[in-house]
Amino acid sequence: MKQSIYVKCELCLFSKATLIVLLVVSGLLACTTYLLNLYLIVTELSSYLIYSFAALLAIFSLYHLQITKDPDYIYLTDDEIWFKEKNQAETVCLKFERLDYFETRFSEIIFCTKEEQKVVMQLNQIKDEKKRWEIKEFLRNHIRQIRDTNSNLLASA
Repeated sequence: MKQSIYVKCELCLFSKATLIVLLVVSGLLACTTYLLNLYLIVTELSSYLIYSFAALLAIFSLYHLQITKDPDYIYLTDDEIWFKEKNQAETVCLKFERLDYFETRFSEIIFCTKEEQKVVMQLNQIKDEKKRWEIKEFLRNHIRQIRDTNSNLLASA
């Protein structure tokens, strides 16, 4: 039976699409205000107030678009572990057959490979305690199954 766990770790209040919509709305608001001021429908003081609001909205949107990056994630399958760590550009992929054991802490999991390399997977961004527990149990059961399979193969040889 195939099992997998996918956790998207996103701490951003607004998504990229929402920020782009806010940026477009601020531009439309400024253009509309300019046209209304041009035809003397709104006063100059009111238009300056609306321009200021539109500029602040645009600056807010641009700033958050600039600092927003691809979300971190953890993806566990029957064969491998994929995760993208905070402040890392590349995705880490660990195959279960190359793992020797792992250690759990409250906010991290330390994987030790058969080549004696240690890889740390942070769990700080997973707010749901149940999801953290589910990931640890999945790993515990999965690595135990692989270790049992390998020991059975060695015993039969």
